[in-house]
Amino acid sequence: MTPPKYIPLILFLLLFASQLIFGQIVFKELPRYQMKLSEEEFFDISQTRKIIPLNGIWQVYSANDKEKKRVIVGVPSLFEGDAELVFEKEFSLSIDEINSGRMRLVFLGLNYSADISLNNVIIYRHTGGEVPFHLDLPRDILTSTDKNLLSVQLYYKLDSENTIPVKQRFLFPQNFGGIFRDVYIHLTPNISVSDYQIKSKFTPANNSAQVSINAKIENRAFRTTRNTIPVSTNFNLKASLISPAGTLITFPESTFDLPFNKDKSISQTITVNNPLLWSPALPNSYTAVIELWRGGELIDKTTQPLSIYSLQAEPDSLIFNGENFSIRGVTFIPSYEDFGSMTSYEQMEKDIAVIKETGFNAVRFSKDVPHPYLLALCQRYGLLAFIELPLNAIPANISQEPNFIARSRNYLSNFISAYKKYNVAAVGVGGGFLPEIQNHQLMISSLASQVKSDMDVLTYAAFSKFDLYEIESLDLYGLEIINSILHDDFILIDRLQNDFGRGRIFISEAAYVVNAGHTNGYVNDFSYEAQAKYFEDLIDFSADKKMSGFFINSMFDYRGDFTSIISGYNPERLYNIGVMGEDRSANRLGYSVIYSKLNNTEKVTIPIGSKRDDAPMVFIIFGLALALVIGILVNSGKKFREDASRALLRPYNFFADIRDQRIMSGYHSTILGLVIACIAGLLIGNVLFHLKTNILFEKLLLAFGSPNLLLVFSYLSWHPVLSLVWITDAIIILMLLLTLLIRAASFFVRTRVYISSVFFTVIWSFLPLVLLIPVGIVLYRLLQADVANMYIYLFLLLTFFWCFYRLLKGIYVIFDANLGGVYFYSFLFIVLAAGGILLYYEMINSVISYLKLTMATHNIFG
Repeated sequence: MTPPKYIPLILFLLLFASQLIFGQIVFKELPRYQMKLSEEEFFDISQTRKIIPLNGIWQVYSANDKEKKRVIVGVPSLFEGDAELVFEKEFSLSIDEINSGRMRLVFLGLNYSADISLNNVIIYRHTGGEVPFHLDLPRDILTSTDKNLLSVQLYYKLDSENTIPVKQRFLFPQNFGGIFRDVYIHLTPNISVSDYQIKSKFTPANNSAQVSINAKIENRAFRTTRNTIPVSTNFNLKASLISPAGTLITFPESTFDLPFNKDKSISQTITVNNPLLWSPALPNSYTAVIELWRGGELIDKTTQPLSIYSLQAEPDSLIFNGENFSIRGVTFIPSYEDFGSMTSYEQMEKDIAVIKETGFNAVRFSKDVPHPYLLALCQRYGLLAFIELPLNAIPANISQEPNFIARSRNYLSNFISAYKKYNVAAVGVGGGFLPEIQNHQLMISSLASQVKSDMDVLTYAAFSKFDLYEIESLDLYGLEIINSILHDDFILIDRLQNDFGRGRIFISEAAYVVNAGHTNGYVNDFSYEAQAKYFEDLIDFSADKKMSGFFINSMFDYRGDFTSIISGYNPERLYNIGVMGEDRSANRLGYSVIYSKLNNTEKVTIPIGSKRDDAPMVFIIFGLALALVIGILVNSGKKFREDASRALLRPYNFFADIRDQRIMSGYHSTILGLVIACIAGLLIGNVLFHLKTNILFEKLLLAFGSPNLLLVFSYLSWHPVLSLVWITDAIIILMLLLTLLIRAASFFVRTRVYISSVFFTVIWSFLPLVLLIPVGIVLYRLLQADVANMYIYLFLLLTFFWCFYRLLKGIYVIFDANLGGVYFYSFLFIVLAAGGILLYYEMINSVISYLKLTMATHNIFG
């Protein structure tokens, strides 16, 4: 184990060397993982259909490795880090399987993009994302005399402009590469129901439902020279519904002729009177059965659960099955320690069961693409499923780039295709939108229209700000709230309900981050008690205002790719944001409060407590120690007092003495330099400790797209003692580098400049910082008062510019050069250095676009 004292050094090395280090890819596999083949409806298994699992041992090698050095990897599995890898799997098929069945290769999830080859022939290109997809295996490429080779050339790397999700993701779950869900071949007969869609539309007025089946039947049987007896091409399509009570309801039988290599689409509609409706309280589901017959022979059969209900967004309220309805939901972001969203079928069911038992009636799968089995479980347990694209906080310019628009629409098309057969209540087009940005409005309208054209569900989008505008094709407007004062938000929400209608405004996610742990009461911000009070107020407000609903964010703690600052430093990058912990323990007060509220059980008392002072004593002690050192220096002799007075009041004369090699105390200057570095560390440490709960600060750092940058700042913000040490060390190194840089610049002037002169100039230029020792002692308390923070920051900034101005004057004096030239080249160097860093991050992570979006979100400069 690495000793704690070395952790800051490691973090700094990671920050400055991260672009030069390429770690070896390490795969993670679930122990004892098995497909749950007993779920026949989920896998579409019947007496005519079966699957061939392709999980298990695969061979993997780097796509850039000419020698193709292979390693054995289990699938499902995942890996962390950017990579381009080739996954290979050999499998055998009999001649009967190839000739008598149609084979569909199914990937329930891989990440990110992939070229899929069969026996060295590319047959499909997956453009990107974790969305489940399938493809037909060409029969002419398959072989029964030898093993078939399935090859997946997978490329994983998220970036800021070309992937969904993008790289900069605020409080998003961890994203991994790999084939992390089941892979299998689904076998159906040559003559089969190749595609179908079952829809229901419930009409509360007459208590009846229209159920329609649209089926596509294909005849992919083929003649052989051995065929001497004509094969009948007359077929019957029989469809039926089995009610939860066991009643059989049949569709009109369809008889048709289907020649070889032809397909036919058949639509049937029936009316179900007095249907047994699906609801969260009573999740009744019918079973739809579709059978294809030829004479007395069953050719194909498939089944699918069907839930009959209606959900509409009316101006006054959400209407569910003809009655007013309020969403009481929670976001669910599957995260299982360092396995990301990869887990077993049993664990998925346990999680959904816990959500249902807590009292929620809806689940929002946000920031992640859910496993299809989770949607099947929601239908079974009685939870409305809200699913959405993992789009969040997309900069305005990127959101309207033609390539990104096309990529988003293609992603949405695949998304709809993967989930349209499940019991989905609403489809979201993303979150973090700013309603005043026209590009966001256009993007939302375009994607929502696409959803409306393909699915009969509600559409929604989530917004970071509340000044909403009407957007075409959008049914519901979600509001994102995090760590804010709810009472202020409630006033704005009340106004929006009046403008848009109560049925169209809902809280898409209300999050409260915990970084203070357990305290003695909710008056302590960011404690578990404060989180419980936050959710209690939310539920009460939703009931009092008869809102269309809310989603608490989130059910469980989860891990992310970026170390959060506001959530508290955690080396595992765990976000303490859940109603329950990552271990699924129900011991949090917030869970008890929510459970009692949603299930109308005995009220849970949330202690008020007393305010806890979190101001670190180390800042006071450190500041007093520095004041003591300065006092000792001042009283050590007349020479130091005179030098300090002249350096502060008559800097030109003082720097001239340095240039002329007048007597200067190297001992005093060195001590002063160390004190100045400590003062700078004290001031910065105070500011970082204050900003540790500031969302804007985290998002500004996140805009650079560097995980190590957030890792360093999160560590320093939450460790005040060590931050003083390491920031002071960094300032000392910076002062030494600045000395060497100025000394190197002196080669371009005629005057001979000694390095000692440069060293003294650098140190004494920052003498005004000594005056800020009293400020450093009380700075954190001043910032916590939040009375004049802007003026405090402005004061500190002006002091820095004063010191910088003094440094330029000192350079001008010791160089004996033109003042304008010193200013010009210094300014040019700063612009090139800062601009170079900014340009670097702009090229790799589009930092400027994300900085602009962050400032717009938080109303900076307008």
